[in-house]
Amino acid sequence: MVPGPGADSLPDEGGSAELVRRIQAGDQAAIQDLHTQFATGIEFLLRRKLRKPSVSGEVARVIEAAIQEIQRSSAVNLRRLVAHAMHRLFPLVVTETTPDVADPSRERVARSVLTKRPPLEQDILRRYYVLQESTGAISKRLGVSPGTVEKTIASARADFLRKAQRTESA
Repeated sequence: MVPGPGADSLPDEGGSAELVRRIQAGDQAAIQDLHTQFATGIEFLLRRKLRKPSVSGEVARVIEAAIQEIQRSSAVNLRRLVAHAMHRLFPLVVTETTPDVADPSRERVARSVLTKRPPLEQDILRRYYVLQESTGAISKRLGVSPGTVEKTIASARADFLRKAQRTESA
């Protein structure tokens, strides 16, 4: 899959490596830089995941967990580490899904998104949403990179939201 718009705004690999090195050296400004680069995205994702209007404490916990992991590790993929910290601290909580499942229009949208995906992506999505496997477990089981798993999930979610919004506004 090709990166979408906004991919250029993500921290580059060289900048991430330098930021990791600075955090490992105890540079407090680097910790602030990490917060600046990731807090908004973490906040957005946690608001959706936790369905809470304010998640500032949770954002701080994710960043602190990421900093601790950076300080323990020798080589770090910063984006993956932050995502892993967020998922570890705030695992997917299955809540009342009956209204969504019972909504035939949302179910049709979900099926249309799924059927247009290649078999590998369908398997990734089934494992993630139905079997609730972690992205790491899916990656290992299917022999694909964690980035491929994450991109597949993000792309399918974006397609679903776009199509669901069109359906609701029609």
